[in-house]
Amino acid sequence: MAEQQLGVLKALDVAKTQLYRFTAIVIAGMGFFTDAYDLFCVSLVTKLLGRLYYFNPLSEKLGSLPPHVAAAVNGVALCGTLAAQGVMTTLCFFRFWLGFGIGGDYPLSATIMSEYANKKTRGAFKAAVFAMQGIGILAGGFVALAVSSIFDKKFPAPTYAVNRALSTPP
Repeated sequence: MAEQQLGVLKALDVAKTQLYRFTAIVIAGMGFFTDAYDLFCVSLVTKLLGRLYYFNPLSEKLGSLPPHVAAAVNGVALCGTLAAQGVMTTLCFFRFWLGFGIGGDYPLSATIMSEYANKKTRGAFKAAVFAMQGIGILAGGFVALAVSSIFDKKFPAPTYAVNRALSTPP
């Protein structure tokens, strides 16, 4: 039995790199991409939510989430905290469950790549999977910029310095 298993591993190590291995990189990498996208774009989303939901026309500063709400929204995917209201509660609820998925995805993606790669390409394939985290972070920033730009074009408003009350949608 052990001889057969070693034979399979040896065959995998001497096999040429084929399309199915790159498919495995993409599949495992997309998990890392979406994990990083969500974990790192939420800080940009909280800035936008604070501007919309916690606006104070008497303040010289732009609206921002209260510290306890910001901590719940940012940390709920990692520690399961849930303490907010309305939109924030919904966001926290789904980020909490996302945290369970991320917890399962990280070790499995690395394991999948280790099993599908031969000795020669294993390091490069695992690096390609983990590099998807950086691409996910960049995509989160681009999406936040695009949404902000579309919102600005659809709902033109003066800057906060010019008119505090009209700078934030009702």
